[in-house]
Amino acid sequence: MKPSAPAIPLILGLSLLGASGAYLYMLFKKRRSNATGDLVDFFTRSTSKQDAPVAEIVIPNSLIPLVIGRKGYTLQHIQQSTGASINFVDHDESSQLCRIQGPSQAAVEKAKEMVLKETSRPITITEEVIVPQAACGKILGRCGDELQEICRKSMAKVWLEGRARSETERRVMITGTASQIKVAKELIAQKVREDHDSKKMLADPTRQTREPRIRTPPTSSAPTPVPSDGGMKLNTTSPKICVEKRNSSSFAAGQMEVFVSTIVSPSKFFVQLVGPQSTELDLLVLSMTEYYNQNQNRELHRLRKPYLGQIVAAEFNADNKWYRAEISAILPNEYKPGEVVLDLFFVDYGDNQYTNPNEVYELKPDFLALRFQAIECFLARVEPTQQSNLMPAPASATGEEEWDPVAVTRFEELTYVAQWKKIVSKIVTYRNSKSPLHGRETSPIPGVELYDTAPNGMDQINIAQQLIAEGLARPASSDRLDELSRSQLFRLGLTNGTDGSSSQSSSIDKVDDVSASSSTSASTVISSGVHINGTGQTSPKVEQQQQQQQPQQSVRYRSLANGAH
Repeated sequence: MKPSAPAIPLILGLSLLGASGAYLYMLFKKRRSNATGDLVDFFTRSTSKQDAPVAEIVIPNSLIPLVIGRKGYTLQHIQQSTGASINFVDHDESSQLCRIQGPSQAAVEKAKEMVLKETSRPITITEEVIVPQAACGKILGRCGDELQEICRKSMAKVWLEGRARSETERRVMITGTASQIKVAKELIAQKVREDHDSKKMLADPTRQTREPRIRTPPTSSAPTPVPSDGGMKLNTTSPKICVEKRNSSSFAAGQMEVFVSTIVSPSKFFVQLVGPQSTELDLLVLSMTEYYNQNQNRELHRLRKPYLGQIVAAEFNADNKWYRAEISAILPNEYKPGEVVLDLFFVDYGDNQYTNPNEVYELKPDFLALRFQAIECFLARVEPTQQSNLMPAPASATGEEEWDPVAVTRFEELTYVAQWKKIVSKIVTYRNSKSPLHGRETSPIPGVELYDTAPNGMDQINIAQQLIAEGLARPASSDRLDELSRSQLFRLGLTNGTDGSSSQSSSIDKVDDVSASSSTSASTVISSGVHINGTGQTSPKVEQQQQQQQPQQSVRYRSLANGAH
């Protein structure tokens, strides 16, 4: 059946209407928005991105390294943390445009915040400081400790250039922020000033002054002790001064200037050599006092567990200054049961002090650069006077000779103990020594003659002969060299039977620089000579012995003290 003519347009219209509706349906239903705003395909469910959000920041060229970081690690970290992409393009001569593009506005904002945070950090730069070559030792310190301290305080990296800039200058490199570099420069300048001041003080004898180091100064109201007469009448008139005709301006062989720092008796006292080391010791005491007076420094060096022989820092109760000391004994506290006290030996002065452990601190390694200055000695060729012909001179529990307190007091007056007046010393003999610490090797103790300058300024006063003249001592009955073992004699270089043609000067040249192992004598003093009497001439007894021996013999002496000849 054929459709009629009027039905054909109707059929065509309906067909076109259905096709148009289907097309429009497919057009509007094929795409729809998801929850994040992306378009999702209706059939495949796949999403299509909209235009990604972008942020731009103008950053100065000097801050670009902070954003990029070392080897680009900082920039990589920002991109990995946020998922954003960061690129730099030129903006002008002094800045660049940082373009941040991310999957979302939140990611872009987070990346932008991290970039701005990096640009707000201080810039790390490297600068140089020119210092005198002579001050480099002060800047470095012992084993580089002072340089490490500068780095710790300034938080900057500081190092000395390996090659000197010139014979008199050297370059110090500093890496850090501007504030860190400023602190480091101030600390370096302080070390340079300290080095300059110490050298200036060493060169100026007028500035080498010391305060007397006396624990209990004598008072005028204290009664003067009267020596025991032992049943004999004593001469109470002023003693005659025993003056030797010797020019004090030119020292004989083996003589040296010393300070007497501590006296126990004429049989045991301590001296310090006069010289540059005296000023170095004064500067050391000032530095230690300044350092340990600060609470934070004492906390850094708090003593946890003291032990015998430990070198520590302690305050001397007479002048409130800080000194180097050795723990010679750990004793029970008589006043506080269950606690202990430390017996400290001040290694630069020779005196002792009892101190609570909580008042003693570890010694900073820098303060060990200077050798210990106290040298134990005894007055040669004298011994205590006997109380009677039937009673020998007593001896203490430690084996030391016991002297009358009047003799000790007079000896202190003659030697100006701890008043830092120079007197002349000469080594003439030795005796054996026993260390207070079990098992420690010791060096023999030198026996010395002491001379003070006479009132005329030219001659010398033999202090030992002065004590004998005042009846406070008597000549020694024997030499003390027989107390030494063969190994000690060999180590000291004390030899007999040498060729008479060898002079005193040649014997000094043959002396080796041997370190002292005694806790009370940590330096080296060297002397050479033959036995002499109080008048400075060879004694008749020695001359007779020399004439009887073929070939002629000379006796050479050497002790261990501070490396000074």
